[in-house]
Amino acid sequence: MATASEFPIIQFDYEFSPIAQKTKLLLTAAGVPFERVDVPNLIPRKDLESIGIHYRRVPILAIGKSIYCDSKVIFDVVLQHLAKKKIPTSAADNAWEQWGFNAFADTLSLVPHALNTPAFVKDRQTIYPFLARADFTTLRESGVADLYSRLDYLENVALEHGAYIGGAELSVADIHALWGVRWDLHGLESQPPGLGATESILGKEEFPKVWRLLESLPLPAPKVISFEEAKEKIFQSGYFSTLESVWEKEPTGIKAGAEVTVDTLGSEPYRHPVKGKLVGTSKREIVIEVPEGLRLHFPREGQILREVS
Repeated sequence: MATASEFPIIQFDYEFSPIAQKTKLLLTAAGVPFERVDVPNLIPRKDLESIGIHYRRVPILAIGKSIYCDSKVIFDVVLQHLAKKKIPTSAADNAWEQWGFNAFADTLSLVPHALNTPAFVKDRQTIYPFLARADFTTLRESGVADLYSRLDYLENVALEHGAYIGGAELSVADIHALWGVRWDLHGLESQPPGLGATESILGKEEFPKVWRLLESLPLPAPKVISFEEAKEKIFQSGYFSTLESVWEKEPTGIKAGAEVTVDTLGSEPYRHPVKGKLVGTSKREIVIEVPEGLRLHFPREGQILREVS
């Protein structure tokens, strides 16, 4: 890896994206200066496609011409190579990561009905089929009950012995666990906490430890730049990552230079493949290069690597 200070660090997202709030929280807590480009919340995202980024989801983090797709590889590169402030880690981080994703998936019924338009459902149903349920508008109260149970666990088990899950200071476990909870209760990072009558049982009187923790989280405030500014910075830069070989135990048997696709296991089969030339793989990453010259990084977990026949 090259020195991070030599490269622009830019996150592409839209403000309401819950997982983008998670990665911005990580970058902020880790003391990593970064800029942000606002992208549409619905596909197609023509600007990103124009530079060869056809990845379906956001956030996307650019470090020079190395493009990190999926929060898992974003966490890896931030914690291992970019962090200027130490964030405690533990063996339980992977478990809290899964807990956070499960909590978010199980509380999707709390998505505001105004947001859940036919266009939004059509756009998201290949990756979140839950949103297309015929009974979606009847599920909010059940979502509140689910979230109550999760807040009760945080309040009375995870936070029993400290202000944070890991003890006396913010840790990676807190970031993994709280992004979905924060989104459910706040919506936007900058939005003051506010609960409707139905959700009053989720308030500060019921869960004081959880709310104190949520209110203690740092608020990201990256500079917002235009896509054209970001494009210029990225293409004037180089590759941050030096991974350019295939793992000696590569299970697929695919060789460097082969034309491949990377597809997310949780999406409809063959619906959102990303095509490119295989640059390298490791136990934790897949790296492909698109014709425009950018190199896209994906995690091994939850991804399907296929050679184009």
